[in-house]
Amino acid sequence: MQGWPEPLRRQVQTLVTQFLRGTGEAWIGVTGIDCFGVGQRFPGTMRLGGRMEALGSRPPSRAFVWVQGTEPELWVDPRDSGYRDLFDEFARGWLNLSGRPTGTAWNIDHVFPKAAGRLNGLSHVRALAIGAEGNQAAGRTLERAMSDRAGDAPRRKRIRHATWMTIGKAAGFTGWESLPDSEDPVANAPVVAALFAHLVGLGITVPHAGLERSLTARTLTTHR
Repeated sequence: MQGWPEPLRRQVQTLVTQFLRGTGEAWIGVTGIDCFGVGQRFPGTMRLGGRMEALGSRPPSRAFVWVQGTEPELWVDPRDSGYRDLFDEFARGWLNLSGRPTGTAWNIDHVFPKAAGRLNGLSHVRALAIGAEGNQAAGRTLERAMSDRAGDAPRRKRIRHATWMTIGKAAGFTGWESLPDSEDPVANAPVVAALFAHLVGLGITVPHAGLERSLTARTLTTHR
């Protein structure tokens, strides 16, 4: 992430830190804002220590900002094609930037892929800057498989949490070269090994690495 604006790097680091804590706080998709505890169904907040803020005059059904601790998160409707404009407003209002940074090294995109998000019934997904090469490689392979599977059999989970694949995407892993195998976890082992090697090379500790590699290879056969 050399050359990235500091606020963009900080957004990625926040996601990685949330995931590595292992407390389930690395949320990347929800089926409704009530998951955050702001609707009538749940009092308080289910994501402790956070609060929802309006993104300017935008209705929360389209986008909102969630402030977890000190770092804001942008959440957008995966059906909304104007998410880059939403990020522009977010950057000006919450990241102390003059607007959405432009550059070839990153894409402003959905952490949970928008097509799979729509098909899985998500109302909002988290958005941030993601390394362009890795983002596009994941889009051609992993995320294509996710949307294909979700189109056949959606997974109606209320809250989607980050996975090791999410962290790899956010952390610039570029090794996605083909669709993940849907039948044989062993066939997914080489790309998983490359993913974890990339993370370790960045100083990201993978606890119980052997078990996590095995579980991730199996998850890749059904992930949607």
